[in-house]
Amino acid sequence: MALEDELSCTVCTEFFRDPVLLGCGHSFCRQCINLHWAVSSFRRCYICQQVSPQEPVSNLSLRNTCESYLREKNTRTESSGGHECSKHGEVIRLFCQTDGKAICVTCKKQEHNGHKTQLLQQAVKQHKGKLKAEIRPAEKTLLSLQNGTALDNKISKYIQSQTQMTERTIRTEFEKLHQFLRQEEESRISALNEEKKEKGDKIERRIQDGIMSLSDRVKEVEEQIEDDDITFLKNYESIQNRAKYTLPDAELSSKTLIDVPKHLGNLKYQVWEKMKDICPYYPVILNPNTSLPDFSVSDDLTSVTSCLFQQDKHNPFPQHRNCVVLGSVGYTDGTHTWEIEVGNNQYWSLGVCLGSVETSDVYTLTPAKGFWGIRRFGSLFELMNAQISRLKTKGNLEVVRVKLDYRCDEKGRYWYVRFFDAGNDYLIAEFNAVPGSKLFPFVIPEDLSAPLRIVPANITLTVEQKLPFLERHLVIIMICLCFVMALMFLILAWLIERHNR
Repeated sequence: MALEDELSCTVCTEFFRDPVLLGCGHSFCRQCINLHWAVSSFRRCYICQQVSPQEPVSNLSLRNTCESYLREKNTRTESSGGHECSKHGEVIRLFCQTDGKAICVTCKKQEHNGHKTQLLQQAVKQHKGKLKAEIRPAEKTLLSLQNGTALDNKISKYIQSQTQMTERTIRTEFEKLHQFLRQEEESRISALNEEKKEKGDKIERRIQDGIMSLSDRVKEVEEQIEDDDITFLKNYESIQNRAKYTLPDAELSSKTLIDVPKHLGNLKYQVWEKMKDICPYYPVILNPNTSLPDFSVSDDLTSVTSCLFQQDKHNPFPQHRNCVVLGSVGYTDGTHTWEIEVGNNQYWSLGVCLGSVETSDVYTLTPAKGFWGIRRFGSLFELMNAQISRLKTKGNLEVVRVKLDYRCDEKGRYWYVRFFDAGNDYLIAEFNAVPGSKLFPFVIPEDLSAPLRIVPANITLTVEQKLPFLERHLVIIMICLCFVMALMFLILAWLIERHNR
């Protein structure tokens, strides 16, 4: 059996027929290797995948060896009568297609009478052909994996592209933060140096004034000491008073020094609070993995635009036909509000949908298909339901507010979905009793080069103020005091009544 394996082609698994030799040293049937190359974009060896640019040459030695072995094998088979039926002792020459068994002529006449049969060699050839046909998809898949054309290879390349793009965006965003922090640092150090200069100059002026005043005083006393004796003694007390004179003590206070708390007090908090202006919070982040190739999602994942041409790097996963771009987070409970800037776009759709629509093909966007939303079609505003109901708006609708409320009452668990004109807080449409499943925001941009944008939310920072114990519990204390006084009044009234009896 080992020798037969050496004399068999690895492609067709049969003895070599017109074997040829490749440059890598492997041999195949001429027809087999030609068929293999016909479905491949490169002339690679079936075994080692080495490229064979030269035409294969006939392997005469291998062909002669195969022919000799087959002749010897046929001689042995003829002399031994081939495989014999264990029941009738006859050579097995037939194959029963009905039972799928190799049989002899007597078996066909007895146990397999009326069954559909064929020659054994013909059955073997047909079964090998079926196996080759069945293994061909696996061979094509193997070839696509080796050539890098399979879906997994495309996904791997797309992941690399996503990683590079995301890394560039992260570095860009952090560079903005670093630049802000550097500017803030320079601004605060500059303010510190200005205060230092102001207060230092004030001290320096006082020092210079003191030097000039004392220098004049010393010089004057020294000159009077040199007066004649009579004049000196006559003016002694006056000179003495002048000699004793010193500068008055400076009125020092903490304001004379650097106002350190002004520069360091809650420094990180104050910087963080100022960063709100360059760090907006978006209540909804779009998921670019749900976007079609002809959609462009912004780097910060807050806007999407319909483009005329497909993007260079698009998602290899097949998307549904509705061009839906989903939010990255789904909601299962609570209250959620977000606003979408539609501007002057004439064609768009938005709302909420079930997460299952990401991998499904939905032709109509209705509640029955898992969509609850509104759309604009030219000058018409429509509710996305089975009847496509018309909607009324006040003024020009530029920003749509979506409010999602999860409710639990006697009706059960459900969502209450409402749509408002954010400009005047006018209720446009609502859906009640939406099934209590996981809902995702969605948008569909249809105007070319006109984006739909998520509006950043207003963030308010509050600092908790801890009140003294009495202030925090004043109401409770007052209630307790009233209760005690009422109880004492009742006891006193009872005692008086008892005393009167």
